[in-house]
Amino acid sequence: MGRKVVAIAMASLTLPLIATAATVAVFGLPAPMANNSYKASGTEEAAFVLLLSFALSITAFPILARLLAELKIPNPEVGQVVLPSALVGDVVSWLLLALCFAVIGPGDKAAAHFKNEYLAPFWMVLAAACLVLVCLYMVRPLLEWTVRQMPEGEPVNNVYMGLVLIFVLGAALASATIGFHPVFGALVLGLAVPKGPLTTTLIERLDDFVIGFMLPFLIVGSGLKTDVASLMRPEGNEPTHYVFWLGCIVVVATLAKVAGCMIISSFYSMPRSQGLSLGILMNTMGPAQAIILNMGKSEKVFNQKIYAFLVVTSVISTALVSPLVTALDRKCRGPAIYKQRNLELSRRDSDLRLVACVHTVRNVPSVISLLQLSNPTYDSPLLVSAVHLVELTGRTPPMLIVHEAGAVGTLTRRNSDNAPPDLVHSEPIVSAFEKYQQHAGCVTLQAFTAVSAYSSMHEDICNIAADHQATLIVLPFHKLLTVDGEMEVINPAIRAVNHGVLTNAPCSVGILVDRGLGEHGKFANAGHHTPLHVAILFFGGPDDREALMYGRRFLEQPGVVLTVVRFLPSYEAEAPAAAPAVWPAKADRMWDDECIRDFRLQFEDNASVSCTDKVVSDSSATVAAIRSMGSIYDFYVVGRASGVGSPLVAGMTEFTDFPELGPIGDLLVSSDMGAMVSVLVMQQYVEERMGASV
Repeated sequence: MGRKVVAIAMASLTLPLIATAATVAVFGLPAPMANNSYKASGTEEAAFVLLLSFALSITAFPILARLLAELKIPNPEVGQVVLPSALVGDVVSWLLLALCFAVIGPGDKAAAHFKNEYLAPFWMVLAAACLVLVCLYMVRPLLEWTVRQMPEGEPVNNVYMGLVLIFVLGAALASATIGFHPVFGALVLGLAVPKGPLTTTLIERLDDFVIGFMLPFLIVGSGLKTDVASLMRPEGNEPTHYVFWLGCIVVVATLAKVAGCMIISSFYSMPRSQGLSLGILMNTMGPAQAIILNMGKSEKVFNQKIYAFLVVTSVISTALVSPLVTALDRKCRGPAIYKQRNLELSRRDSDLRLVACVHTVRNVPSVISLLQLSNPTYDSPLLVSAVHLVELTGRTPPMLIVHEAGAVGTLTRRNSDNAPPDLVHSEPIVSAFEKYQQHAGCVTLQAFTAVSAYSSMHEDICNIAADHQATLIVLPFHKLLTVDGEMEVINPAIRAVNHGVLTNAPCSVGILVDRGLGEHGKFANAGHHTPLHVAILFFGGPDDREALMYGRRFLEQPGVVLTVVRFLPSYEAEAPAAAPAVWPAKADRMWDDECIRDFRLQFEDNASVSCTDKVVSDSSATVAAIRSMGSIYDFYVVGRASGVGSPLVAGMTEFTDFPELGPIGDLLVSSDMGAMVSVLVMQQYVEERMGASV
């Protein structure tokens, strides 16, 4: 990964630099003079080409980080590559820019300061090297010692904050004194500040001031200096179509950056679509460009026309990045094309790809218990995408954090102070899933933290499921069991999330109502298990078949006792030929019979499995039969559309409190049930009904 990052950073920096310089030479584009003429000397021409090249080559790392977070690209490799590449390119750009300016022309002030115009570049580079050494080998050890003196767990003293700010101002002043831009000194000092609580506190206290106050002043100041009308006015002996040739140079530099990213990404076997996305993202411009353009204008390297043109193109370029990447991502993703969208169509010896969603730590035990029940084996391993869903609050941008394996679980109290808040909140959740993966075997885990508004949270879940070709999405119910045995609402907005997923999911969905399932996690330890009694209530239809297909995976777990209860209408039991053909449809009924028959044959010799038929006449008899089961079973697995359209549940739908659970699931979690049981409500992916109203 390190070589790939450096290679992409260098390609996205050097190719635009070379392309810009070459295009200026080919077009014979002259540099402007202070008197609006275009007959510059060799030194002035070199300074013009240098600043123009860097202005079009550098990537705005802070803007890119926020933009990438808001785009929430599910593919982790793009984010893992583009941000470090932009950071490396940013640092190298400023170092090269400082070095080149020292060689090309240090300016009158620096030349006067060093007493010798010809030796000034040498003394500038030497002074800059001394500044870097002082920051790295004197300031950094001092700050590291300061961090060690801070009491752990207590707020950072304002004295330490003031010390760092004094160092920043001193480095910037020293940089300006030797002839460089003050940003160079501040950048070097920033790289020397060690990670830890001091860095975190600096960010927390200065972020609002810098981002909310100083940065807008920089951008607004650049805008106020921009005279857009000058683009239409010829000045002095300006060459014909000068603005047009400038536009061609900008296009060439942009394409060169995209081409560089695509070439390097193909060398590292990345898809072309990812390489194209990297190239587009690396064209993000921001404060760094504003600083370079203001530097060029103040030093008379750029005249008003060139300055205005570059400001306008920077705004347009950055504005186009987000829609282009979004459109490319949607086009490359397209509709999720894969076969194993539900358990019924999946081969039994294939892997099970599952998206497990949690909102709080309290959701984790029951979800992990369900993963244990899913029985991962070498023939049918479990591929889990664990997603911690976090509500978008305050100034936190929407983002999708991809956790590296083992990275979150190793956070200590000290370095967790320097981690993003959402990463810290996800630590216990991701650690729990990682521990399960280590002990379970045959499980592959990829953990995410999705930060978004509840109104769009279902889109994140569906996108992750589609990108990972999931067969099943597991969602927690919006209510959780309290200590006194009541069910409390975590957040009513979670219901809307579940509804959105049920409507738009690219695969089957299960809603897990936890009322003690997490306490049965020990059943997976052979020899020390508490029997878990599971009941599958089968009325017929695709959702019930999905419940049966998933429930059969439970049987390989020690301590699981499974009962399949098939509900049949009395008239069908007595005279099958006279049964109406409306419910269920003949094809569905044939599938139901085949599934039950296959299940009985496969597990007829298994003492932990029983299949029974329960004949009922109407919905009242159905309710009475289910209530009679009471607390015999710990865990019920049912279909969301169980018996819909059947006389066995006629009228029940009208009285459901939770339509997302269906009539049978709603009955099982209601207070009328008289027993505290956990329930998994399954909805099979059926293409015709996806997008229908829930």
